[in-house]
Amino acid sequence: MKRFIILYLITIIPIYIFGQRINGSITDNNGKPLNSVNISVVGESGGSISNSSGNYEIKVTANRYILIAFSSIGYNTEKIRIPALERNQSYSLDVIMKRTKIILEDVVVKDKKDREKGLTRIKIKHVDVIPGINGIETILKTLPGVSSANELSSQYSVRGGNFDENLVYVNGIEVYRPFLIHSGQQEGLSFVNKDLVSNIEFSAGGFSAKYGDKMSSVLDIRYRKPRKHAASLSLSLLGGSAHVEGVSNSKKFSYLFGVRHKTNQYLLGSMDTDADYNPRFSDIQTLLNYNLSDNWSINILGNLSKNRYQMIPKDRQTEFGTVNEALKLSVYFDGQELDEYTTYFGALTTKYKNDNLGLSFTGSAFQTYEEENFDIIGEYYLFQLDNNLGSNSFGDIKFDRGIGKYMNHARNSLNARVINFTHNGIFNYLNNELIWGFRMQKETINDKISEWTLIDSAGYISPRPQDNIGGNPSIDQQIFMSQLLKTEINLNSYRNSGYIELTKNINNFSIVSGTRGVYWTFNEEFLLSPRLSIAYAPLWEQDVVFRTAVGVYYQAPFYRELRDLDGSINYDAEAQKSTHFLLGSDYIFYKWGRPFKWVSELYYKDLENLIPYKVDNVRIQYLANEKSNGYAAGIDMKINGEFVPGIESWASISIMTTQEDILNDSYLDINGNMIEPGFIPRPTDQRFSFSIFFQDYIPRNPNYKMHLNLVYGSGLPFGPPKAEKYQDILRIPPYRRVDIGFSVIIKEEGKKLWLAWLDPFKSIWLSAEVFNLLDIDNTVSYLWVSDVSGREYAVPNYLTSRLLNAKLSMTF
Repeated sequence: MKRFIILYLITIIPIYIFGQRINGSITDNNGKPLNSVNISVVGESGGSISNSSGNYEIKVTANRYILIAFSSIGYNTEKIRIPALERNQSYSLDVIMKRTKIILEDVVVKDKKDREKGLTRIKIKHVDVIPGINGIETILKTLPGVSSANELSSQYSVRGGNFDENLVYVNGIEVYRPFLIHSGQQEGLSFVNKDLVSNIEFSAGGFSAKYGDKMSSVLDIRYRKPRKHAASLSLSLLGGSAHVEGVSNSKKFSYLFGVRHKTNQYLLGSMDTDADYNPRFSDIQTLLNYNLSDNWSINILGNLSKNRYQMIPKDRQTEFGTVNEALKLSVYFDGQELDEYTTYFGALTTKYKNDNLGLSFTGSAFQTYEEENFDIIGEYYLFQLDNNLGSNSFGDIKFDRGIGKYMNHARNSLNARVINFTHNGIFNYLNNELIWGFRMQKETINDKISEWTLIDSAGYISPRPQDNIGGNPSIDQQIFMSQLLKTEINLNSYRNSGYIELTKNINNFSIVSGTRGVYWTFNEEFLLSPRLSIAYAPLWEQDVVFRTAVGVYYQAPFYRELRDLDGSINYDAEAQKSTHFLLGSDYIFYKWGRPFKWVSELYYKDLENLIPYKVDNVRIQYLANEKSNGYAAGIDMKINGEFVPGIESWASISIMTTQEDILNDSYLDINGNMIEPGFIPRPTDQRFSFSIFFQDYIPRNPNYKMHLNLVYGSGLPFGPPKAEKYQDILRIPPYRRVDIGFSVIIKEEGKKLWLAWLDPFKSIWLSAEVFNLLDIDNTVSYLWVSDVSGREYAVPNYLTSRLLNAKLSMTF
């Protein structure tokens, strides 16, 4: 911790106070001087008033954009944005108080609130251009504290948490993902449709009480309310999307529709396993809004998603090992895998809003039907390769190490339904904001599991291990069935929760305090989660916001946390607990006349009553009948700004460790001594990660742009199959990936082209992308095979190789 604190303190910049002045005169429409006009900087305390001649002067801080407000009884308030002033600079501004208000974007005010609450705002235009596979999730993985070692998956880990510890909200409604996902290539579309989004905010920890009952992060998505008619179409080698939006002539009714289709067939064709892949993922989403009056509105959010994954494997060739022991695995397959996931989601919300009060009432339902069916036979050959550099057969097969055969079978089905009613409210008074809410939720889950792996030792391991040769024929010739899992589970429960939160601004301090409560009928556990954050924005020359937060985050088990590896349910499972301690700073500065932002956060998470788990590719397998305590500690840093004039880029660095101590996991060594393993790395213990999103354009021709996405993450822990948890201390090689894209704007909005038939389009742009530019073989997991002596080898399962993609986007 001392090292983290020292590293954090280095990021704090010395601060000095200087005087910058804005002065001028204030008159009415007839040129008459106005006295006693209030002049203030929006979001800051203090101010000034005009004298009898209408003249005024106000001191402001340097090197930051500010919003000046002029207000007086009988006149409309005028708000004017002022550019960043240099040290000791004076600025002259004459103001006419008139009835027509100056309309300004509220970006400055919103950004200040986000900084005080520790939220990161993600711009939609960056989601459109970043080269990658998963859209919004691709952007998330470039942020500090967020990591993922699988580009095929939309799942991500935040500050040592697992994939199930992240909250996702759309228009204030929590959304869910399928339960039975085995690996990244089987995943369908993430819920969020970027074509419909107006606002994206993300918190990696220390978030307020209004956000629910999970331990790691919050992704808060807002779909937009259309103000005019528009449409878009996007096509690429990975699929396509389209959307249409509009508003009625009366402005009371608006609609938003989006459709998407995605296929990973092109990507999966670059992997080690040669197969006939037929993945098809599609969804339709809509947001309908109707204004009943000036204060009341009603809206409907709907989603239908259908995902189908079919694979008929043929063979696999993988070379691995070291210079001293070069090996090759050849597998010949028979059979197929067929998975289907169909989900339905709908929400009806009615809202009331006036100047000080806002109320909303929402009823929503989520239904998922999921099936996994596979019968795959694999016959493998393990070869030793010639590693003699002087040999004419260098790199060729030298001899066989072993032959084996296995069969994987599954007939799994799951039906789950989540129905809830939610109320949220907000009340503003003076300089305070009070919000509250409660939710009543019913969960129904029906799960049928039938899985097994078959190993025939009668003729499929050749030659057989020495301890079997000449042994008992009944043992020699028997069929071994391992990993047998056959069960049926039915769960019905109610989960009720509520929160209250107060935001109070005192001078340069912003204080957010609140608490959550949750009660689950399954384990009859009642939990309280108090949370507090304090932000301080001193009136210094440098534009700095300091923030500290502390809070308790309980995560009551959902279905997957309750089910053990053998399919049994732990009816005594209790909520996992994470206590967050956070200290951060947010510093805006100017270099080369351009704005930059440096954000750093030092954090520590005390973890109690954890449910240990293993990770198979991206599938989490909980050890529901075990418990552990642990911690996560680290520092996140990010700098973003206009490294190239007029276009934003950023770089992120994260240093982190997370470990756990499993209770009662002691064992006897070969000498009969009792060994206590103590703390071991958690599966998400990625010690170091670094990412860059960089953009550039051709000088004097900004329509031609380059977009670079670079991600590096140190290796994650793993262990041999069927091993005890304390043995999972091996490390996967680091994840390294570079994606690059080149885009050209064919038609800009408001401009005409010589091709008249393109005039109906507002904009058209074309991009070419290179995925995995350096063609690095990244390892996602391992296949374990045995040789003739029974020695096990971890054969890496590699992710996608270098591929090209083309994308065409049009707006109407």
